[in-house]
Amino acid sequence: MQFVHMTLWMYGTALARAWDSVLRNWVVSFAPLAYGLILSAVAVLAGPLGILGGLLLGIVSQACISSGLYLIENMVRGGRADFDDFVKGFGVYLWELLRIAFILWIPLRVLAAALGPMPNGDLILMLVRLSLYILLNPVPEFIYQTRASGLELITASYNFIVENWIEWFLPTLALTAAGYILAQLLYIVIAGLPPFVQFFAVSFVFGLGLTYFMLFRGFLFAELNGTTRRSRIYRYKANAR
Repeated sequence: MQFVHMTLWMYGTALARAWDSVLRNWVVSFAPLAYGLILSAVAVLAGPLGILGGLLLGIVSQACISSGLYLIENMVRGGRADFDDFVKGFGVYLWELLRIAFILWIPLRVLAAALGPMPNGDLILMLVRLSLYILLNPVPEFIYQTRASGLELITASYNFIVENWIEWFLPTLALTAAGYILAQLLYIVIAGLPPFVQFFAVSFVFGLGLTYFMLFRGFLFAELNGTTRRSRIYRYKANAR
C-alpha cells in the first residue's frame, strides 16, 4: 500500500510542477507550430534534391527536436525558457540525436532487408520497432538530464525501463488517452469556426498539451532516475510528515 501512495504522490508532484511551469512559460506552446512551419518550408525546398533533400530534411527534423528538448530542459531545471533558448537549442543536442539515429538506422536497415522476403517480415519488423519504442522511450530525458551518450545512452534507457516500467508507462498511457479524448472534444467545439481560427486553436492546444506532457515526463524522470522504490518510499514518508 505504501508503494501505491508513494507512486500517486510522485505523480501528483510531477503533474503540479509541470502545470506551474506551463503557466509561467505558456508562450513555449507555440514552439511546435514554429517547428512545423520550418519543416514545411525545408520540405518544399528539399523536395527537388532527391536523396540529399531527404538527408537535409532529416537533419532539420533532428535540429527541431534538439530545440524542443533544450526548451524543456530549461523549464525543468530553471523554471524558465525564452526565445534565445529556442534559437540556441537547434544545435545543443543535434549531434547526439544524429548519433542515436545513425546507431539505430544501420541495424534496422539490415533487418528490414533480411525480413523483406519473409512472409511475416513486415509484422516482425513492426514488432521490433515497437519494442525499440518501449525500451528507448526515456531517451529524450536521458539526453538532457544525464551525461549518457551513444550506446551508453541506449543501455541506460533499457535499464531504466526494466526497473521503472510500471511507474513510467502508467501515467504516459493515461495522459495519452486523456489527450486524445480532449482533442476530439476540441474538434467538436471549433467545428463551426473559420478555418484560420480552427488552425490557431488546434496548434495552440496541441502545443500546450505536448509541452505539459514533456514537462511531466521530465519531472517524473528526475524523480525516478537513480533511485529505488525503497528510497522513494522513504522520501515520501519524510515529505508526508
